[in-house]
Amino acid sequence: MACNYCGGNGNAILTPEIKEVIAQSAFVPIATLSGDGQLHLIVAGQVKEVKDDNTLVFGVYKMVKTRQNLAETGIMQVAVVSGKKGYRLVGKGRAEGEEVIFTVEKADSLL
Repeated sequence: MACNYCGGNGNAILTPEIKEVIAQSAFVPIATLSGDGQLHLIVAGQVKEVKDDNTLVFGVYKMVKTRQNLAETGIMQVAVVSGKKGYRLVGKGRAEGEEVIFTVEKADSLL
């Protein structure tokens, strides 16, 4: 089911409801895509920081393949779930030092 209030038109994508789900998500699956089209899925801990209405920050623990994929394509998806609410967040990621910065371009309701 599509999220009626989410979209990549420059408006805030991370609504208060989505931010609440992010804060309550104990583990966050992160998927990246390599330059040759290979999907890489990991499970990270919680989101380190919600920077603004479109950006999430993750702390890096290893994430060797994830960082490599982000350098190659920048393609990233994240899933956040809490109770009966969940969202698939799609956008671009990049590694900066000991952080992965994820700019959300689209959010779809999962549940």
